Amino acid sequence: MGIKRNITVALAVAMIYAAAMVSCSKGGNSFTTTVSFSKEVVPIFTNYCLTGSNCHASGNSVNRNVVLDSANAYNTLIAKGLISVSNPASSLLYVEVAGGEMPKPPAAALSTAQQTLILNWIKQGAQNN
Repeated sequence: MGIKRNITVALAVAMIYAAAMVSCSKGGNSFTTTVSFSKEVVPIFTNYCLTGSNCHASGNSVNRNVVLDSANAYNTLIAKGLISVSNPASSLLYVEVAGGEMPKPPAAALSTAQQTLILNWIKQGAQNN
């Protein structure tokens, strides 16, 4: 009887855990903490798109006037239509960083973790937080 009880308890725990996993993953943000645009995304732009290459700095028109400094990044991304909250993976910002198009050398490509951070920020509604 002890073995049957242990199995029953184990199955019950597994079912509760599975139910929790399903309920937490609704909306596509499975166990993802809120991504801060100002504290997590902007520093990526600063390190890869401004420092060194200066491609996306204010006053540089070489890249369709996409300005990614801390004061202008959010408004630029929205105004230029580079974010699609309805289809995050098709956002031009994400497509270019995930496809290795941006940043341009001499800057290194973004890591998978950085790319995922940007995608998660878009999935969470691309908030100016």
